Amino acid sequence: MLNHSDGDHNMPAKKPTAILLGSKPGAVVALSILLERGWNIKYVVVSKSIHHPWIAGPTIADLAREKGIKVIEQSEIPGDETFDFVISYMYRHLVKTDVITMAERAAVNFHAGLLPGFGGWAFYNVAILENVSEYGCTCHYMDEGFDTGPIFKVRRFPVKMALETAYSLEKKTQREMIKLFIDFCDIAETQECLPFEEQDKTKFRYLSQTEFQALKRIPSGADDETIQKFARAFWFPPYDCAYILIGETKVEIIPSIVKDELAKMIHLDDLDDLQQAAKNYIKRRGTGFPK
Repeated sequence: MLNHSDGDHNMPAKKPTAILLGSKPGAVVALSILLERGWNIKYVVVSKSIHHPWIAGPTIADLAREKGIKVIEQSEIPGDETFDFVISYMYRHLVKTDVITMAERAAVNFHAGLLPGFGGWAFYNVAILENVSEYGCTCHYMDEGFDTGPIFKVRRFPVKMALETAYSLEKKTQREMIKLFIDFCDIAETQECLPFEEQDKTKFRYLSQTEFQALKRIPSGADDETIQKFARAFWFPPYDCAYILIGETKVEIIPSIVKDELAKMIHLDDLDDLQQAAKNYIKRRGTGFPK
């Protein structure tokens, strides 16, 4: 994992080979960056069971096929190949040990939370519920667990959680993670030893998907401040919101902070729509009076 070359430093460095496992827009941008930098991407690995039809633009599979890169699932990766790097970027499954060992230099994952405290599924949500003042993202080496490997590098940024929803925090974090990815590329293209820091296992926390779903229930008798905090922590359309339980019925709560944003989006073209209706009507009726 920490190998480096003692070859002729006057020779131009050969661009690394890699496979990229990923999903969502961040992975599309990551692939674009690798290709622009001249990396040799052998495969793009996706999960065909995961779809995000509400996300506009090309997928990582679309871009890979456009560039002539073979798109496969993890089970289809040839077992007899090796690469300089195995890179997971917003990939939603555990990368198997036999895939990790295909990396001759490093197998790394880009995680949209600060490790070791924000592992697993609920990193945005728990950060809002705990009202932390700093958030960030992590590039870490992969091992046999989820989010448990040593840290390569992190990026941190200050945040006012009282003004954030899970959706807005995700947008900010994804911007920082692309910067982290570029930092990784800069270091990976050198022949130097790669940064390596063990996680503090006493501070490691991982929330499973089941635990994440259970967190969405707002505590009975919660005051308005707590209700709004839970509502913000789980506002991420089109997924289910935080909810209160009335009898056997789940009542989802939209955070108040979102109402103005939704209103602006809904009413964005009101004026243009009315002006266009007037123009169309005037054009159709000509100079005469309407009947």
